[in-house]
Amino acid sequence: MPTAAEFQAFWNERLAQKRTTRPKLGEALNKRWPDKADRMAFYDWSDAIADKRLNEREMTNISPEELTEVLVTMNFNSDIARGKLVNVLERSVVPWLPVGRDRAGTIYRIVPGAYGLLPDQQDPKTDRELVSMNVLGVNTNVQPTIPFRSRKANFSEESTRSNESDDFDYAGFVFHQIGNLEYWADDPDDLRNYEDAANGTWSSTQFHAVMRFGRDGAANGVYVIYDFYPEDEYLEERRKTVRKDWGYLPSDLSNQRITLAKIANQITDLRFGRTFDFAEALDYPVELVRAVKTPWDTIIRATVA
Repeated sequence: MPTAAEFQAFWNERLAQKRTTRPKLGEALNKRWPDKADRMAFYDWSDAIADKRLNEREMTNISPEELTEVLVTMNFNSDIARGKLVNVLERSVVPWLPVGRDRAGTIYRIVPGAYGLLPDQQDPKTDRELVSMNVLGVNTNVQPTIPFRSRKANFSEESTRSNESDDFDYAGFVFHQIGNLEYWADDPDDLRNYEDAANGTWSSTQFHAVMRFGRDGAANGVYVIYDFYPEDEYLEERRKTVRKDWGYLPSDLSNQRITLAKIANQITDLRFGRTFDFAEALDYPVELVRAVKTPWDTIIRATVA
């Protein structure tokens, strides 16, 4: 039976070969190890190496400052850059980001994640390439049906028109999901440092934080959007909300619903010690749609009203 060192030497030889002239893996294995048991042992070794590297990558620590730097320098139009960002956001060990304190005194943080929100239309009619659902678009002039809420005047229930131009920036934008918005559920005076934050109690707001970005792929504000498709803990599936108390923040003094609001101009604004407003707030349901790529390598909403 070949040794691990022999398997590694074989793999190193393949890496040194040009891709255009490199023989197929199966052919190379048959030539090197005619015995089937030896070839299966190679596959077992290869799987073990892949699992080890995946676990190492999953458990690699990244600091809040490093995560912020990734978001600051992102080109959201780049498939490669977005793939790297999702890899960071979805790791087993990811640092949360402090947000600050709202005017009512509630303290917030973002727990990273790339897939919190769902679109209202998962399979829109489009000839363009759909982007992964970590990137979505929002149509602020479309109000989907939701229980206990009347529609605003002149608002459609669903967008139907393809976004034919990458400069169509009216009544909405595209964004990349970055995590869940949580609030500090203990006494605010008990939160003095990161150690206190790690040992205290945080609760979900049912809002998700997103990075808005423009046609150039650069970040253009940090927003929060209410999740109308929370996971049903008993059925373990995502269902549209039927609760009447949607859209309220934990310590809201104005008793005002919010479905979408801006919490910072830049990701670097987020920190403990700052006081912020939920700016540009909307109080009615908005439509989330899939995003698509254009021939100019930009990302736009799949449909608009």
